[in-house]
Amino acid sequence: MERITATRKSTLIGLVGCMVVLAVTALASHQNILNLINLPGLVMVLGGTLTATLVSRPVSAVLRVAKSLRTLVHDDEFNINAEMTHLLTIAYWYRAGNLPAAEQALNQVANPLLRTGAQLVIDREPIQDVIKVLQWRIAGVQSRELGDAQILRTMATFAPVFGMLGTLFGLIQLLGTLGHVELAQIGTSMSFALITTLYGLILANMIFKPLAMKMEQRMRHKLTVMNVIVEGVVLLHQRRHPFLIKEALATYMLQHQDGAPVPGSLPKAA
Repeated sequence: MERITATRKSTLIGLVGCMVVLAVTALASHQNILNLINLPGLVMVLGGTLTATLVSRPVSAVLRVAKSLRTLVHDDEFNINAEMTHLLTIAYWYRAGNLPAAEQALNQVANPLLRTGAQLVIDREPIQDVIKVLQWRIAGVQSRELGDAQILRTMATFAPVFGMLGTLFGLIQLLGTLGHVELAQIGTSMSFALITTLYGLILANMIFKPLAMKMEQRMRHKLTVMNVIVEGVVLLHQRRHPFLIKEALATYMLQHQDGAPVPGSLPKAA
């Protein structure tokens, strides 16, 4: 199955675009862009958001989300064209009754769901048991992906809160110096204190929430692909012709994803 994601690098382009918009806005409204840099405030917002997330979520889950950010930023896609080609090859030999050739084709399969389903079919397991095993795996993937997206949404909730907390700390410090500083210094200190609120809003609405939505979109695409694999395994069990399997999977993808390409290529007889 060819790549289905409409545009590669869209996440990276969006993040860079956000930074450009912020930079242009800052340059248009401030004479010195360095006034928007507040390292202690940034540490408070990022550090507070991370620590609060670690309190509310398992450390292993947070680390898993951190590792998955690379795939989100680079829009890594699920290219299972080769896997579908292997499925059609397995279907050809399985339908012909050549189990050794089907086993050999199965060894080329990298997708764990397809590999498990095809192996169970070749082992002559009941189709109800095969579907049950595959559905358990799909449910596990869905639960894990939803949990990861929820972690990002949790971070989007915490970030503005810690931004406000940083602002309150700055205001407390400012009020403690009233009467000892000039009016110009008060304005500078007030601006410095409010920057943490800005950081919290930027992190929540330009990074964490969009990444959570991206992860949910990726999960829906992954579930569609996994359901296609299940349909293919069912047709494999029924010993359907590879051409029929190819057309059925293409139809399924067209029904569940706009502009989806026709999966795989038909095997050639030896």
